[in-house]
Formats: sequence, C-alpha cells, structure tokens
Amino acid sequence: MMRAIAVSLALLAGAKIWTQEQIYRSATEDALVQAYRTQAITSCRSAPLSSVVGTKSSQLRQRIATAFATPSVIHLEIGNQNVSVSIWETDRAEWATRYTAPYIVLEAADPAARCTYDVKRETAQITLL
Repeated sequence: MMRAIAVSLALLAGAKIWTQEQIYRSATEDALVQAYRTQAITSCRSAPLSSVVGTKSSQLRQRIATAFATPSVIHLEIGNQNVSVSIWETDRAEWATRYTAPYIVLEAADPAARCTYDVKRETAQITLL
C-alpha cells in the first residue's frame, strides 16, 4: 500500500515538473519570436539568394520577399544543425553555434522557401525547398 502511494507521488511530481518545463519553453519561444519577428522578416526579405543566378533570380527574389512579408510558419530553433560539430567537442569555436544559438525560422509556401534568422549575428540565410 505504501509502495503504491510512493510511486503515485513520484509520478505526480514528474508530471508536475514536465508540465512546468513545457509551459516555460512555450512562453520563452513565444517571447523570443515576438521580440525578433520584425527584425527577422526584414532581414529575410532582403537576404541575398546565392543559389539562383540569371534572369529568373530577380523575379524569384521579388516573389520570396513578398512571401516572407507574411510567412506561413514562424518558430524558434536552438542551434544550427548544418554546423558539423559533435556534442563532446566543447572546445571548438562552432560548438555554441551548433548547440546554443537561437534562430528564428520563417517558412513561406509559395515559393517554397525557408529563412533562418540568426538572432545573435542579426543575419539571415534563405534556403529554397
């Protein structure tokens, strides 16, 4: 009987901690997105397109700038998954970029594009999907 009560209390404590953590993360994400939303949209609308060259580049650039004015999805990501650093290599300069840097990610539907705004460096990078 006591064992069942102890297990129940442990489960309730775990659920309480998990719920508080989820609420904290959600509120933090909302606050960061709202704080940097305007800067991210401005940077993404003016970010260069390095992957597209030629006459269609200016037309595509205009369509992307228009699409990022009202992005379909905007959310926060922590760390840049494109940086190749293992988690145990804490002495490397890129470690903080890979695992701790905040990024605001904007996604546009037409044309299919994703813009990653680096909050610390105040730069944006566009990826065509």
